[in-house]
Amino acid sequence: MKRTIPFVKYTSYGNNFVIVDELENPLFLEKEKTRFANFATNIYFGVGSDNFLVIQRCTKEVLESINQTHGYWSKMPALDEADFIFRMFEPDGTEAFSCGNGLMCIARYLFRTYKLESVKIVTEIPTATPKVINIGTEPGENLSWANLGHPRKITSHMFNPETPDPYDDIILSTDHLYVTFRAHDLQPFSDDTLIRLKGYIVFTGEPHLVVFPEKDGILDGFQEVLFASSAMSSSTGKAVERRISFGTWLVERIGLSLNQNYESLFPAGINVNFARPILSQGDNIVEYRCFERGINRETLACGTGAVAVSYISKRLNLLQSGKNTVLPYRCRLHEADARIQVSEDDSGCWLHGNPTMLFKGEFELKE
Repeated sequence: MKRTIPFVKYTSYGNNFVIVDELENPLFLEKEKTRFANFATNIYFGVGSDNFLVIQRCTKEVLESINQTHGYWSKMPALDEADFIFRMFEPDGTEAFSCGNGLMCIARYLFRTYKLESVKIVTEIPTATPKVINIGTEPGENLSWANLGHPRKITSHMFNPETPDPYDDIILSTDHLYVTFRAHDLQPFSDDTLIRLKGYIVFTGEPHLVVFPEKDGILDGFQEVLFASSAMSSSTGKAVERRISFGTWLVERIGLSLNQNYESLFPAGINVNFARPILSQGDNIVEYRCFERGINRETLACGTGAVAVSYISKRLNLLQSGKNTVLPYRCRLHEADARIQVSEDDSGCWLHGNPTMLFKGEFELKE
């Protein structure tokens, strides 16, 4: 026996999402959502995407169903002010905390489908205290947005630091994050076999480590390798292409190592961002690359990562306060003009973007 599951596929800065709408009728049993995540993300026997998103109405019955299956909350959260619930599942079926680009895609979907310009939506469902935030779309400007609220200090069940925290809302990681390499792995830019990382940790809906290679002096040439571009010209362009590929390998090698070798320090895993302010293009521009722990690879862009990079850059006086631009390095290799706008006011940090609907479809789910 088969069931047909209608879906829509959206993209935001190269992050692709399969969205299933359960606002009118439930299409899955709660336990089936984790199973469908594999079909939604699998490029060979499924639809193909980074993540699977579900949108539901925020009712007592829906919340109780979630908790009966997953046991996320010892006490049911008070979420009466919310209209909807945002759910995101990783390829392995694990439910993720939040996603800035996913939330903007949901905002665009709600506007296109139901003409809703602004809604209150619950995110961070798998945490002890889910959060209600605002998302929406500006009809005239054709921009979608998500107010992710104020970044917060990462909680102890996600990070166990060994030294006192010198900041109120971010944590400076200790200097004992080591990543080892084989001999010749880092050549030609270095003969070293060990990298020591220092960074800043903050929670923006997901736990993020932000590293500034030049500021914190990792290795000579490290930043140039990570942010290789056509400015490093060669007669054939192959040298640039090799350095770009090597940078991707380096980001993923470091991200995997930190998540595999420091589980006691990061019990829930950690997203790893490398960032550099670009002062020559303006005082409020920063470029970044992000390794996402949920998909175990570098992503083209990460909304919560962009907010983390922007927020910490401002706290360290590397950027001016107010609105700034975050350049997603990997996405810009495909879309050269990709620019994520992040702003901050008393209500929190705002993410602005222009998600695109790719197509609608149906998936036959075998019983």
